[in-house]
Amino acid sequence: MNLSDRIQSLRKTRGMSQEELADRVGVTRQAVSKWESEQSMPDLDKVIALSEIFEVTTDFLLKGIEPAPAKDQDDARLGSRVLYVGAPVMVAIGVIAGCSSWYSSQNLADAFSSMIIQAVGIAGYFFGRVLSDQRPGFWTKLLMIMGVAFMPCSMLAGIFTRGASLLEWPMSPYPVEIRQFVAFGVMYLAIAVAAVILLKRKR
Repeated sequence: MNLSDRIQSLRKTRGMSQEELADRVGVTRQAVSKWESEQSMPDLDKVIALSEIFEVTTDFLLKGIEPAPAKDQDDARLGSRVLYVGAPVMVAIGVIAGCSSWYSSQNLADAFSSMIIQAVGIAGYFFGRVLSDQRPGFWTKLLMIMGVAFMPCSMLAGIFTRGASLLEWPMSPYPVEIRQFVAFGVMYLAIAVAAVILLKRKR
């Protein structure tokens, strides 16, 4: 791995776009793009600025010599990985719990209470971001978005297709009839496309 690869890897690890990195270094996005494609090399003052932004040594940027990480940093990174895996799982469990409770009792309060499980997953996700400098991957972010959006999309689809009030049964956490399923599918697909576009733009 050379300097250009390390700049690109560090930028993506921290969830920064080329524009964001360029703003912080004080150069154009094209300059960052050229660094990452080996068309040019950053000046020494820019290398120093990059090392401060990425919180690494200049030796690591230029030569790939990485100091032994402190144990607490390793623990923080491991903790963030665990949270990034657990967060989408908690969100998925919340969806399953909400759908199963509605199926068995038709009680909207039970479906809403399952969102507490999702809230725990969301809190874990953001705690993972605070815990270390590692950023969640594309699929983790996408799964979080789509998991959180599932039940609200179905409930909104029920309102739009049946003209329901906030307390009527068409606000089910999963589609229960064809019209609701179609409306849900359109909204859910639109969210998925928008999420993919936004997440890829930030990479």
